[in-house]
Amino acid sequence: MSNARRASGLLPGLVIAVAFVAAGASGFAVGSLTGSSEPASATEPSPTAPADPSDATASSSSAPLPNPRDDSYMAALDDSLQMGSETLAEGQSGRSDVNLASGDVEVLNWVETDDPVFFVTIDDGLVDSPAVREVIDRYQIPITAFLTEYAVRDKTEYFEAATAYGGSVQNHTMVHGALDDPKTDVEWEICETQDRFEKQFGYRPWMLRPPYGAGPDDPDVLKYAEQCGINRIVLWNVVVSDDNKVEYWEPPIKAGDIVLLHWVDGLDVGLEKILELGRAQGLTPAPLEDYI
Repeated sequence: MSNARRASGLLPGLVIAVAFVAAGASGFAVGSLTGSSEPASATEPSPTAPADPSDATASSSSAPLPNPRDDSYMAALDDSLQMGSETLAEGQSGRSDVNLASGDVEVLNWVETDDPVFFVTIDDGLVDSPAVREVIDRYQIPITAFLTEYAVRDKTEYFEAATAYGGSVQNHTMVHGALDDPKTDVEWEICETQDRFEKQFGYRPWMLRPPYGAGPDDPDVLKYAEQCGINRIVLWNVVVSDDNKVEYWEPPIKAGDIVLLHWVDGLDVGLEKILELGRAQGLTPAPLEDYI
């Protein structure tokens, strides 16, 4: 079972998160392929995710996703609303027995397990690279893809294939709106994505990754997650940045770590790198879906 915080007893994580952002800005722990790293900024992992410095960064070959702090967010929202929505009450697929047995919304940064495994999660969906698919297929990597609906409307086949080794498509919102921003329509970002992905991929997501890691404890986020069929809000504790540097809460990579990457140019290199770092610690990637 995950080392998680249940919605009914969440810690006041925002203060801790601010501290971790500051630590991240000063280079809290950047590991290379050789395993060298700076000392971690804290001896124990914080219960709130580190800042995600690359989540808002698009590939050089793609336009960036709309952000709720600019007019393009509202324009994209208005455009998508023209397509309509019907919130479906059921249709969840592929959940583990552990997940089905625990229906409460949980927020987690890592998984508590003695198995020699870690978990590969990839966000957004801006770039559907054949080179990435080749790496996934070669190693049969179980990928949990937290996709932004705005970025993947015409990429169904690619992401079905990319998540075919025990992974799944999960919710990373409609247009990447920060869920703690007052301008963001939280219900629409979460629940509309649920409806669209159920139609697009044939099953309803049960995990949510908030863009930028923002607002996982927000009452509206928890309310609409539960209302629309999500019971796991998944953050991370290892980041492979878009320039393929590795940042840790506490190096090296360990059993149960959740690794964050993005669908950007060069992701194939980042995947090869994190696999090699995992192998050096005796770890292999496993489906997150089987553990939470």
